[in-house]
Amino acid sequence: MKTQTKKINSRGQIGETLTWIVATIIIVVMLIFFILGSSLLSGTKNVGDTFRQSLTSAQVVQGTDLFLKKSLFTYTSIGSDTNKIILDKKLSKMADAGQFNLDYNSTKIEILTRYAKR
Repeated sequence: MKTQTKKINSRGQIGETLTWIVATIIIVVMLIFFILGSSLLSGTKNVGDTFRQSLTSAQVVQGTDLFLKKSLFTYTSIGSDTNKIILDKKLSKMADAGQFNLDYNSTKIEILTRYAKR
């Protein structure tokens, strides 16, 4: 009697083990598929100067004055006209004082044409 119960239990254990092995193999194959698929679909392989450019668009705002660019992005996102006028006056004063590395007017036109709400 004891041998029959051991055989029945061992068959159940083998079946359950095979189920988990097959499930694990399927999960690993799916992970490999998705990792390979995402690496093939990604347009950028190197993270460097061109990484952000390829994500946004083919055109890039030229220059490296981060403060001016962030300020002009804030200008485009402000809702009220009075706050836009105040910020524009402050930025114009800073541009007249020579605090920006880029030309204020050309950078403003470039950012406004690209990011202004339509």
